[in-house]
Order: sequence, then structure tokens, then C-alpha cells
Amino acid sequence: IGLQVDAGVDVPTDGEVRRENYIHYHCRHIAGFDFRDLERRVLRDGAYEAELPAIRGKVSHDGPAYSPHDFAASQEVSAREVKFTLPGPLTIMDTTADCHYDDRPRLAADLAATVNKEILALVDAGCRHIQVDEPLFARQVEDALGFGMEGLECCFHNVPDHVTRAVHICCGYPDYLDDEDYRKADPQSYHRLAGAMDALPIHQVSIEDAHYCNDLELLGLFQNKAVIFGSVAVARSRIETVDEIVERIRAAQQHIDRDRLVIAPDCGLGMLTRDLAVAKLDVMCRAAALA
Repeated sequence: IGLQVDAGVDVPTDGEVRRENYIHYHCRHIAGFDFRDLERRVLRDGAYEAELPAIRGKVSHDGPAYSPHDFAASQEVSAREVKFTLPGPLTIMDTTADCHYDDRPRLAADLAATVNKEILALVDAGCRHIQVDEPLFARQVEDALGFGMEGLECCFHNVPDHVTRAVHICCGYPDYLDDEDYRKADPQSYHRLAGAMDALPIHQVSIEDAHYCNDLELLGLFQNKAVIFGSVAVARSRIETVDEIVERIRAAQQHIDRDRLVIAPDCGLGMLTRDLAVAKLDVMCRAAALA
């Protein structure tokens, strides 16, 4: 957190260092998941295979929320408000093995209820920036439009307006740094999702733009939302220049007001070394201040 703040980040996150897996960490706290007898599945449109925890019963969250403790531990070391992030229903579904429901909309609804419990607990704990990550929206557009948006509404149900609500949709990580052959999601998915995302009861939509430059007319499709604009690539070792980022931000401003444009990395920085991550944050923050 200190490294982010020192670089100039206004709303840092805790880096999720306590999570052995971003998605499975949430699943370990709710009923219905089996982490002992794993199931092998193909993931992310065939990008890779993995042994996954299995859903073998009704998904529910009857125990205490875990996120208030995690949030408090992070907020305690930061004078700036810390953002907390959680995985969304579709993304959980594609990173686990359903051996019980055989009904994707019903499973998504039950998962959304577990996320909502954590989010409401975060609100009670004083968290003012909450983000749900749904990278699978970019790969499963029909499901996203069919029942994924409803799931997000459930995730944020009863969250008050003073809490900034964001949804992140990236296009995927490679297996290793500088792997350009990774099967990422089609960035044109953003255009198909924009209208429905713009109608959701959220404040911000987070997209990547550094790995693949979008047609910036996309930004004009968001009339009611701020856009968190990915400005440094998280799976490339090359450090962007300040001038490059400034130029891209200024081009984006031809399609969206500057006060609705939030500058951020494409996604998490977990693939980068500490020094490389800090260097990218530094140029990003300097560029944001100039643009």
C-alpha cells in the first residue's frame, strides 16, 4: 500500500497478498465447495486446464464475513481510503467445477448473494470503494447479458450511494510475462457490453486499454459511468513512457469528460517484479497528473 501511495495512487488496494487464489479465497469461506476432491476442467475458452474446487451442494454464506477483517488490516496502514475487490459470480463459476446445479443462472444468483453479504459487511466496516471483478464478461458475453448483469445488481443490492461501486472487466492474463500468444478475450466484447453496463446501478466500469488499444469511440457509449482506463500493461516488462500515456489519455478525452476518466493499470500487477510494478505505477501517476 505504501508503494502505491508513494507513487501517487489516490485509491490504493491491499494487493491481495493474503489470498492463495483471488477467486478461491472467497469460495473457502462459503458452503457448497469441495476443496479436497478436485475436478479437472478447461478454462478461459481453452486457454489452459486446471484442477478446480467442486461445487457439490447449495452455495450459501451462513458464517461470518471475512472481508471486514481484511479491509481493516489494510486501511489501518493507509491514510488514503483503500479499495476492496471481490470476484463476481460468472468469474467464480468459470474457475470452479459445478457438480451440483446444472443451472447457470441459479448458481450465479446464489453466488451473487454470497458476494453481497461480503459487500454489505464491508460497507458496515467503513469501506468506501468496492469493486467486483468480472473478467468472464468479456469471454461469455451472452451469459453476461443474459443473467450476469442481474448478478451484479444483486452483488451491490442495498449498497448506499456514498460507496463508490465499480466493476472490472479485463481480457485475461498470459501464462508468463511477455507471452504475446496468450488467448485473451475479444476486446470488441466491451462494445457489446457497454449499453448494459451503463445502465447498472454502479459508478465505474474498469477496462483495459494498454495491452490492446480500444477504438476510443467505446468511451462515448458510457454516458452515465466513469471509466477506469487501463493505461499500463500488466503482462509486459516494457515500461511505458509518460508521453505515451499522456497522449492516450488526451485521445480518450475526445470521447469522455476528463472528470469521468480514472487512470489505472489494465489489471493486477501480480506478474511483475516489485521494481517493475513500482516503475509502471510511477509513470502512470505522472502521466495522469499531466493529462
